[in-house]
Amino acid sequence: MQSNIVKINPGSINVKIIEKVVSLLKRGEIIAFPTDTVYGVGGDIFSETAINRIYRLKNRPANKPINALVSSMNQLKMVVEFLPEDAKLLIEKFWPGPLTIILKKRAEVSDMVTSSLDTIGVRMPNNRVALEIIRKFEKPLATTSANISNKPSTLTAEDVYINFKEELPIIIDSEEKVLGIESTIITFESVKPQILRIGAITKEELSRFIDF
Repeated sequence: MQSNIVKINPGSINVKIIEKVVSLLKRGEIIAFPTDTVYGVGGDIFSETAINRIYRLKNRPANKPINALVSSMNQLKMVVEFLPEDAKLLIEKFWPGPLTIILKKRAEVSDMVTSSLDTIGVRMPNNRVALEIIRKFEKPLATTSANISNKPSTLTAEDVYINFKEELPIIIDSEEKVLGIESTIITFESVKPQILRIGAITKEELSRFIDF
């Protein structure tokens, strides 16, 4: 298989290309696409075939969970069991954007996705093309950065092609800016929220809205 780099204009998204991408996802394939932070590879979060492909593609250890990207609150409810008030507030302020929130997962989400943890990281990317793909697919995408595990994240479609040119059916390219800074991660596993990783959003920005 040889990857194709397909350009999509975010100001005038080609419906036929999106339909092709959705068709691939429905067959359990995985795709590469830009987010607002870095390039990602993603597949159907409810397909074990797709999840296995992501782990194999990246040579990703089985004990490293995969996050979910959503395009709406309805999709968030597909993978998350409970949404604390502080999490709702951060979602209102920072989504779509570079903030990953770790929450209690629904039973429908396979343990393969979460490495047998009972929580899942969820984010809504601030990228029109990514959001349109997820919206048309009508389910969250299990997504992680488009790189070999422990290697630098990729910021362009060309870099993804260099890494995976024989292993992906399609690589989406768009004109939207990729920050090159990974998302901030905050968990609601304990009584008080905790920041696990500082990324594009600072602790000071988060502290304007919730207490740690």
